[in-house]
Order: sequence, then C-alpha cells, then structure tokens
Amino acid sequence: MTGLVERDAEVRSLRELMVRVKAGHGGLAVLEAGPGLGKTALLRHLRGLAADQGCVVLSARGAELEREFAFGVVRQLLEPVLPRDDEERRQVFRGAARITESLFGAGDGQAAPGSPFPLLNGLYWLLVNLAERAPLAVLVDDAQWADQPSLRFLGFLARRLDSIGILVTVTIRSTEHGDDELVDDLLATDDLTLLRPRNLSARGVADLVRQQFGPDAHEEFCAACDAVTGGNPLFVRELLRVLVADGVRPDAEHAAAVTAAGPGAVHWYVAARLRRQSAAVQAVARAVAVLGNDSDLAVVAAQAQLTWAQAAGAARRLAGQGIFEHADPPAFVHAVVRDVALSLIPVEERAAEHERAATVLLRADKPVGQVASHLLRTAPAGTPDRISTLAAAASQAFQHGSPETAAVFLLRARAEPPPPALRAEISRQLGNCQAHHLALDDAGTRLREALALADGGRQRALCAYSLARFLNGCGDPQEAIPLLVQALGDLEGVDDPGLLLEVEAELVGMARADLASRSLLLRHLDSFDRRPGRPKAVLDSQWGLEAVLAGRPADEAVRLARSALAGDALTPERCGLWSAVHTMIVADRLDEVERRTQRALDTAVDRGLLFPMGIIRCHLARIALLRGDLAQAAEHVELGTAASPRPNIGLPALDATAIHLLVERGRLVEAEAVLAGSVLSGDRPARSSVHLWLLEARVRLRLAQGDHVAALADAVACGRLLENWGVGGIWDVHWRLLAAQAHRLAGNHQEASALAHEQLRLARDFAVPRHIAVALRATAASAAPAEQRGQLAEAADLLRGGPGRLELVHVLVDLGAAQQRDGDREKARTTVRRAAELAAECHADDLAERLRAGLAAVGGRLPRLRLTGLHALTPSERRVAKLAADALTNREIAERLFVSEKTVEAHLSSTFRKLGVRSRTQLVTRMTAVPPSG
Repeated sequence: MTGLVERDAEVRSLRELMVRVKAGHGGLAVLEAGPGLGKTALLRHLRGLAADQGCVVLSARGAELEREFAFGVVRQLLEPVLPRDDEERRQVFRGAARITESLFGAGDGQAAPGSPFPLLNGLYWLLVNLAERAPLAVLVDDAQWADQPSLRFLGFLARRLDSIGILVTVTIRSTEHGDDELVDDLLATDDLTLLRPRNLSARGVADLVRQQFGPDAHEEFCAACDAVTGGNPLFVRELLRVLVADGVRPDAEHAAAVTAAGPGAVHWYVAARLRRQSAAVQAVARAVAVLGNDSDLAVVAAQAQLTWAQAAGAARRLAGQGIFEHADPPAFVHAVVRDVALSLIPVEERAAEHERAATVLLRADKPVGQVASHLLRTAPAGTPDRISTLAAAASQAFQHGSPETAAVFLLRARAEPPPPALRAEISRQLGNCQAHHLALDDAGTRLREALALADGGRQRALCAYSLARFLNGCGDPQEAIPLLVQALGDLEGVDDPGLLLEVEAELVGMARADLASRSLLLRHLDSFDRRPGRPKAVLDSQWGLEAVLAGRPADEAVRLARSALAGDALTPERCGLWSAVHTMIVADRLDEVERRTQRALDTAVDRGLLFPMGIIRCHLARIALLRGDLAQAAEHVELGTAASPRPNIGLPALDATAIHLLVERGRLVEAEAVLAGSVLSGDRPARSSVHLWLLEARVRLRLAQGDHVAALADAVACGRLLENWGVGGIWDVHWRLLAAQAHRLAGNHQEASALAHEQLRLARDFAVPRHIAVALRATAASAAPAEQRGQLAEAADLLRGGPGRLELVHVLVDLGAAQQRDGDREKARTTVRRAAELAAECHADDLAERLRAGLAAVGGRLPRLRLTGLHALTPSERRVAKLAADALTNREIAERLFVSEKTVEAHLSSTFRKLGVRSRTQLVTRMTAVPPSG
C-alpha cells in the first residue's frame, strides 16, 4: 500500500528542488499539514530520491520529550555523517566550523562559546564543508517539536542556501506549532517552497482500499472508510490494517459496521492492536513511547525491564505488526501511533516512567540534557541527585548558547526544591539566565529572590552583585550602587580577593555613571587603586576620564585611555570599558574608538551577550553621528533598539541619536514622539551619564521647535549636572553653546557671546580641533562682520581632514553666507557647493537638497550632487570592504560576518563598481587613502 496517493504535485516540486541542488543551488521546502496527512511519507520518498541522485542524506526527527535537549536535532543530523578519520575531520571542522566540535563531544578541548551566534555560524560552515564533497539533503521530521537552538539554526541556514548545494526539507504539524516564532521564522523565509498535503478525496481513499482488498471492494465499504477517516492517509492505512487483521470483508454489509465505529475508530483500533500484544511487547512499546524513537535497544531493554534478547524480539514483533517502522533502533511508524501508545500509560504512572528513563539514560552515559529532559516530567521530591543533574544540564545548555533552555532546567531544579544551602544559588543562576535572554521581569524577580534567600557573606555578595549588574544593565545605577556597597561589606573577611576586586571595579564604574555619586566614586576609586592585584586597565580607564573632567590637555587623557583599551581586559559587559571609550569620544579620536567599540561588539556576539548590545550600539551610533555618517548612525540606532527591550542602559543614548537624526532631517514631530517614549519625556531630569546625551538632544529639539525658554532651562540644568559630576572643562555635550543659541533666539546677545567665548577658552586649553572649531562658529554668530569671516575660516581649516564632517558642513554654510554678505559671490557659491557635497556624503539628504536649491536661487546651473567613492557605500558594503582590504578572503569575511559567501560577493561587486576599482589591490589603495573633508 503506497502512502503517496494523490501526492503528484508535491512529488513534482521536490524533484524540481533536487534538480536545483544538483546544480549547486540550495533550497528550503516545508511540508505543513496536520498529523497523518503524508508528510513523513513524502520525506521518506525524498530520502530515496536524494540518495539516488548521489546526495548525502542528513535526517532527524523532533521529539516532544526532547525539546529541552539543546541542539539535539542538529546532533541527530550531523553525528552519523561526520568522518572518523582525523585528517578528514580536520577538513570538515576547518575555519569557523571548528568552534562546533564541542557539540559533538570532540575537538581540542575548546569550550563552547556560550553564544548562539558563533555556533549557528559554525554549523552553517560545517554543512558548507560537508557539501563540498557531495550535495546534502537535510531532512527534519516533526520540526515543531525540535529544540529551540536547532530550530534557530534551521532558520539561520534557510537564509543562506542560495549558493550551496543543500536542500533543507522540514515537516511541521500545522496544528501543533501554534505561535512558535522560530517555526514562523522558517515559514517567512524567502524562496520557500511550501507544500500543504490535503486529505485524500473519496476516490483516493477508494484506491487505497482496493489496493488492500482488491478491485471488488464495494463502493459503500470504500465510502464508509472515507467517512470514518476523513481521508487522512495514515488513518486509512491503520484502519485497513485492522480490518484485514480482523478478517472483515469489504462488502456493503460490513460498511455499516465501519461507519458505526465513528471518527474515533482509528485510535481505538490502534490501541486495541497494542493491547492484544504480550506483556513484553507492550513494555517495549511503552518504553519507546517514553524514551523516544531511535533509542538504543539496550536502553529500551533497561527501560522495559527486559533482557536485550527479549526487547529485540518484542521490537521485531512490533515492526511486523506495522506499529514500529523498524526494530533496531526501534521507532514508531508515525507520531500519531506513538501518541496512542503513550496514551495507554496511566497518567499517574508517567512520572515514574520518566524517573526510570532518567536513571537508565544516566547509567548509559547519555548526554546530561537528554537525562534532564525526563526529569522535567517528574514530580518534585527534593532529591539531591536531580538537582545536580538539572544544574549540569543547565550549565551545558548555557554554554551551548541556549539560556532559555538553561532557565527551563533551573526552574525545575528550583521547584524540586534544592536544599537550603543551594536555593539562593539556583535562583541566582536562573535569574542570570533569564537576564541573558532578556526575560527582564522574570530575571528581576529571581535575582531579588536569590538575595533574600542568601545565607553567608560570599553568597550574599554574589547575589547582590548579580542583582546590581542586572539593575545597572536596565539603566538604574541608583538602585544598583547600594547593593555593591553591601556586597563589599559582605566580602570583608571572605578569602576571595578576585571577587572583591571585581565587585569594587563595577562599583566604581556604576558610580561613574550616576550623576549624584561623585564623592562615592572618588572614595572607592582611591580604595580600588590601593588594592593589591587591581587591574591596570580599569584604573587607566577611570584616571583617563578624570583627566578630561579636570580640563587637562586631551593628549594626557588619550594616553591613559589607549592603555586601558589596548588589550581585552575591559570586556563589554563590564563598566570600566565605557569610561575609556567616552574619553576617546570627547577627545575626538573617533577612528580609534570606533575600531575598539566594534571589537567589543564582536566579543559580545561571540559570547552571546545580549544585555550589553544597547550600550555598545549607542556608543557606535554616537561615534557615527559625530563623524557625520548619518546612515551608519541610523543603522546602529535601528539594530541597537531592536536588540534592547526596555528598560536598557543604552536606550536613552540610542533615543538621543535618533532625535538628532530626525531633527537634522527636519522631522520634528517624529523626534518629539521618540522623546515622549524616552526616560526624559516631559521635563524629567537626567540621572545618569548616558542621560546627558538625551538631554542634549532634548535641548536641540526645543531649539528647532523655537522654544528657547525650555531649551535654555535644560541647557543650564545640564551645566549644573556636569559641574556636580566633576566636569571642569570640555565635554562632548556642549551645554554652553546650546545655552548661547537659546539666548540668541531670545535676543540676549551679550549672554550668548559670553558663553561662546568661555567655551572657546576651555576648548583651546583642551587642544582638540573640533571643539575649538565648534566654539569658533558659536563666537562668530555674535561677532562683528569684520571678525566673523576670519573665525569661520579658522573653524573650517581646523575641521578639514578631521572626523567632524557634518560640523564642517555647518561651518561652510555660515562661511558661505558671510562671503555672500561681503559681496564675494563666486567664492560663496564654491563654499556652499562644497558644503552641499559634504552634506550628501554625510547622507544629510534634506540639508544637501536645501543647499542645492539655495545655490540655484543665487545664480548658476542647478548642481548635481551624486555620492561617489567611500561615501557612496552602504554600512554593510563598507564593513565588507574594510575586511577585504585587510586581506581576508571572501570565505573568511563571510565567516566573520555570519553571512554567505554569495552575500559577500554581492557586496564586493557593488563596492568595486561604486569605487571604480577592479582588484583587491586597488581596493586597499582606495580604502586607505582618506581624502580631505573640504
């Protein structure tokens, strides 16, 4: 009896995909339908077709009981096809794939990265390496039950199949996946081939009946079979199997008996067939229903409490009865049949079955995650061995980049419950896992619970430290700081100098971020400086920023910041990094600090650090904004905001850059909406250092709206906050210049001039060209016409060749206006034209268009502003070009950026065209030659 009746269209589509794969073009097919509609039969047909075409088949089946076994489906797919020969394995695991060896219990001892992103990327390249030998057919049955990391990988892979010979085909129960976003992600893939097998027609059912009973089967009998099964192919097959076994004749008389059995007949018939088996056969069916398909026969025997020979005989009997697809390893013919077998186990006995399964698997040295998945289905009993197994499974899941799965195991461990000595630590680890995958409400609850449960100085300190870091990551250093002070007190007399240094380093960093904690900062900075073994990088970072606050020349602060940033001692999840980064931003060393911050982003991605994404992206966005690279700034804002659910420490600064970008484009209503959704909506005061950037944006928005009263009040408040925070010189928030602009709008020119000249004096002491130039532009606004042009010309000279390209645009616009006023029209047109070109390069499109229109209005042809050179590149093209210029191959770039080689090729092709180069050698020359800004 064939399972492919009325499946010609589906078979044809799968054959077409196989043709594409043989030609080196991958594809994704999803078979979505309810249970029993032939998805598995189609997958089996595809397996044979792929083997006939010379493809290597990788197959796996999702199991409802193993959804918490991280990368379980991936391991099913790959473990059988990985080579055993050492040299072959080295070839397969080369490049980015090397990091995945730990998933398969191999490698050189290199630990899993603790992040899903390098693992997903490494698994992709592992498949690419395998596909270089022969095309691959990746077949996953019942994907709706796959573990989350495996599903995430399938989605990652599905978007990178266009240029490799890999066909991915998955089956999904349409009634089971519900709102699973990872399954939906697969269904949203471009170029998806979606196949939805339907119920058989009455004629199709009749064909199956007559294949089984012969051509003389009565029409009424066939119709009865159709009515009972609804045309479901699996139900038809199972019904016919029972009818044949019972000796039912296919005539009109027996049609009534079939119809009378009703829609539940198939379930009843399968259950009856199982009940008729011997006790040993039933025990094996029960064992496989609990353990899952394809379990080792020895494990099944132990679960069924039989000898191996008895279990093997029972499995062969079940295969002969059509209940098992195969006997060794045993597997049910269909998930529906397995569901029936599972339903025969009384509910009150299932927990004991899973308890036994966990014991059997543990003795068989199976992966701890597989063992723990059964413990999840046991009743809490305060058993210490369960706690250790669940905690070990959580640790492994976390290391394999699945904090969600780790949290599931820890939640179960917490419910056991653990002994009092472990309760606080289990809750702390659970809270950290939940924070790691951004379940913020749950994380806060668990971390507070951990602190309340903690007993003993070190444990209290650990719990306070974890909660403080969480609160600071949520943008609340005010609540976090007292917890760290408490933790330091708890660590007195505890012999753990490393933890003490770590806690005080973070206390210094958080106190630095809090605008009201200056005295606490200085006290603990001095204390930290006197501790033996304190990290030099942390001290250099903080003392460098202190040099800026004191108004000393920038070079002194930069030297300390460079020392702090030189290695990788300052990691992105620790506070110390950002003081050094901010020093470099204030000192206008934007190229250097962008590279170091990008390295922090790469580190965060490699380690799966989701929480710091907001603070990393907000600094990258700020750097891009100051460079005048509005497209890059907008990309960082978009990516950072998407990666950082509120509350998050980086969101105020991301909101700030978003407001600046919108004001630059004249979109004030949208800018007001961003402000209204931020932590400084209305007239709320700034409380932390990142709020100062948002306060600056609020002032700029109010100035653009013409509300000089509100703008002046905010600018003056900003000045007071900075003074209390310790700023005695230049900062990157130019509150004096903002206040001066508000005064000018109000007609208070004397006050405006005084503030601008004070800023110029401080800027010259700080000796950074941009700050001097910006102050000169402000003083020029209040200067006499005879002095104005000279100040603007000096400002333009200071900015040329520097990173402040958008600042140069505004200076050139003012200079052009002064030249026009002085009657030097030709020079004015040249100056404003250059400003318009620079504005276009900065992607300040509205400003560029206004300047272009203004040039046309004062005479001459309407100039064409066309982006050329490096400025014409998109942010993604620029990053690929930089890596290519660093001599990375296309494959190495793809591995680094987590994209396919085809994507890299497309970016490089576009880059070559835009830059007018034909080789990588020419590309290096173009990338390293920085043209003057004006």
